[in-house]
Amino acid sequence: MQLTTIQTSPALSFNLSCIDDFINYIDRGQKTTRTYLMNLKQFAAWLRFAQITNPTRQDIISYRQYLSSEHDAITLDNTAPAGWSYRTDKNGNPVKINCKPNTIKQYLRNVCQLFKWTAAAGIYPDVAANVHAPKTKADTHKKEALTPTAVLTIENSIDRSTTQGKRLYAMFLLAVNAGLRTIELNRANIKDIETMNGTSYLLIWGKGHSEPDQKKPLAPEVKAAIDDYLQSRTDSKTGNSPLFTATGNRSGGKRIAVTTISTMLKRAMQAAGYDSERLTAHSLRHTAGTNAMEITNDIYLTQKYMRHSNPATTEIYLHNETEKQETDIAQKLYNRYHNITETTDSRQQLEGVFTTLTADQLSQLTSIALAMAQAKAAY
Repeated sequence: MQLTTIQTSPALSFNLSCIDDFINYIDRGQKTTRTYLMNLKQFAAWLRFAQITNPTRQDIISYRQYLSSEHDAITLDNTAPAGWSYRTDKNGNPVKINCKPNTIKQYLRNVCQLFKWTAAAGIYPDVAANVHAPKTKADTHKKEALTPTAVLTIENSIDRSTTQGKRLYAMFLLAVNAGLRTIELNRANIKDIETMNGTSYLLIWGKGHSEPDQKKPLAPEVKAAIDDYLQSRTDSKTGNSPLFTATGNRSGGKRIAVTTISTMLKRAMQAAGYDSERLTAHSLRHTAGTNAMEITNDIYLTQKYMRHSNPATTEIYLHNETEKQETDIAQKLYNRYHNITETTDSRQQLEGVFTTLTADQLSQLTSIALAMAQAKAAY
């Protein structure tokens, strides 16, 4: 990427080309580098939009305020007279966005790192020093976890009669059962699946790693779903072939893109009736962690299963149990204020259970109760 120089006064000069030098300096992985570049290009576009040639600390604060408020999306555009242009939708209308706190935090973090580097290199003062991003609650997970019933509903809704359906089904199981991230589904190769002593494993190229080096055991049903998909493929695959490939006319046989995987998993949830902004492809991994915690009641085992380097990350899966406890407290407080006894509360809970039963289940319970009554009378 080549960025043209912003014309500045001789006394103080900030050259946008230093962004390229900074990107080369950070020496990060491809995905991280792409994120830095995208975020800093957005900052460069804003500098041109705001006609700022020599950014000051107050300008960085203004940039934070700009990100925090609803605004027309802009993009860096060297073909435009001003060096920037509006982002538009398919109808040509400007796109309005309102960045979330975590997004703003990421944008500002990269800007702060840029100016910290320019100051150390003697290129430009660190005008972003001590400029803070909006506070976010690190202990609150932004994605919802699916219930076991929801998982089964989505699973059963996937049509497995086609290669595309078999692929979606295998990816869904790897995400919700093995806890794989979309980038890990994207990176996986066929040779990464191994079977030893009757147990199948997938060697995962995890977050922040440069090669597959994390061994994840697979439930037999998950391995069977992968095999079923691979057997349905018609390409000349080898061990080095991607585990999941695209099927389009132009990209058939190539590694399926991360964004495509995310969209497919999101649509699978929507098609099954689970449509929410808080339900994304990553919610499937979150579902795996939440349910693993409930099964084991052991944060260490859950940390190992989810491959978290920091146990504090695993603590996000404690929220489900905490919410249940808080719900119970809320009900008991209401009962206490209104002199509702625990007996009445239990009866209400039992009545609530009955409302969730199907007609067949109610019929079976009725038959059991009748048989018990007859047995008691005969006795």
